[in-house]
Amino acid sequence: MSIGVRRKLQAETSSIDSSAMKSMKIVARPPRDLDGLGAAGETQPLHASRKGCTKGLDKRDVRHVYDLANVLPGAAHMTTPLLVSTLMKSPVLSVTPDTLVDEAYLLLASRRISSAPVVDETGKAIGVVSLTDLLRIGRLQPASLAGIQPIDLPTEPVSDHMHKGVITVSPNAPVTAAARVMADERVHRVYVEEAGKLVGVFSIEEVLSSVRALRLEGSIGDVMTKPVISLPLTATIAEATSRLDRAHVTGLVIVDEYRHPVGVFTQVEALAARSLDPSTKVEDVMNYGILTQHVKTPLYRAAAHAFESRARRVLVLENGELVGVITGLDFARVLAAT
Repeated sequence: MSIGVRRKLQAETSSIDSSAMKSMKIVARPPRDLDGLGAAGETQPLHASRKGCTKGLDKRDVRHVYDLANVLPGAAHMTTPLLVSTLMKSPVLSVTPDTLVDEAYLLLASRRISSAPVVDETGKAIGVVSLTDLLRIGRLQPASLAGIQPIDLPTEPVSDHMHKGVITVSPNAPVTAAARVMADERVHRVYVEEAGKLVGVFSIEEVLSSVRALRLEGSIGDVMTKPVISLPLTATIAEATSRLDRAHVTGLVIVDEYRHPVGVFTQVEALAARSLDPSTKVEDVMNYGILTQHVKTPLYRAAAHAFESRARRVLVLENGELVGVITGLDFARVLAAT
């Protein structure tokens, strides 16, 4: 049964139907300004906004510099302010208001991202749809409430369920300022806006790169989240999905009978398993790819491990026991406070 379940999940998350592909929109990116300086050598205005509301950024952010060669292999050795434009990903994957909820899920799953902006016919970003939104929507459907399916995604457009407004930063903003916005708003990515258009994304992945590049010291035990929300291997996907929803977290640690971490069950697994029998054991669908680090591991090293392994969280061990977890937002808070 376990093999059959995994094949079904792999088929679901690796395929995108033609209608979903039609709803995908790529926003072009103009040449970026790496140094953030104007013609006279003055720093350009920095801002972060939501629905057009400007937030002032702390000027102390500009003091943080890094060695470019440590972040971009092959680059010349030089020190420069670490700006959003240096690390942001581009172009931006987006959906349209009439994209169906299930199509949006397939796009997010295939690209392994947790959210996408909703862009209207004029190219204006009007909202965001995320895995958190999809999980909330699916848990409220009749089939889910009746216990027939753990999650049931409706045949409705994302415009009916998206979060209105988009949190943006300037490409000239320091990474510390972008991290501060992410920590304050509790979001895992902010969009980079220039001349009214979305030109990039700055996410937890870029936060990890920044912590690594700036070689931030301190141990992960000082900033980890505790206690850890966990479930036993014997739990069902219905129980795991319900716990995710009630705890308002993006993932749970799955432990064996010795309380040792053996996997994680996240929003990704919950949505991928939405058509399975609710009594299916969580071990059949959990993600076995976990990253563990000692409580005294320095932040920059843990960030490097997380970046290279594409782990969204680091499980913290002391004397072989699970004592905490450091999430992407924990790293963002560290970077913001630097």
